[in-house]
Amino acid sequence: MLGKRFFVLGVGLFVAVGLSGSAYADCGSDMQKLAQDRNTQLEIVNNFAKSFHGKPLNPEQFCAKSSGLIRAETALIAYMEKNKDWCSFPDEAISQLKEHHTRNTQFTNKACTVAAQMKKMKEQAAQGGGAGPQAQPLPAGPL
Repeated sequence: MLGKRFFVLGVGLFVAVGLSGSAYADCGSDMQKLAQDRNTQLEIVNNFAKSFHGKPLNPEQFCAKSSGLIRAETALIAYMEKNKDWCSFPDEAISQLKEHHTRNTQFTNKACTVAAQMKKMKEQAAQGGGAGPQAQPLPAGPL
């Protein structure tokens, strides 16, 4: 009778562990989805940048296009940090991704700041506020 109780308890624990195991990360498929999303967003940003052929980027459009990349990288980093031990993610891989993410975020923030400034200037100009004080004209004639 005692042996039967342990068997039932053992089966119960096995089922409980098996069911709770599904709550753990499925490292391979989760990473594949997250990495694919990041790569798709990175491709969107890169194709946008290439379309300017060396000319200055439109900050407003870049700000909008790059927000998906920032979101995808944030999700990927969060997943890797949360599941670092379970999935055996190397510290170096996480730190490299964080470095890229920091640079991408800084560049996006600059573009979004410039876009906001341009929008404000356009609104002021439309309201007749002008763009601020006029620059002094350069002297004419011989110096």
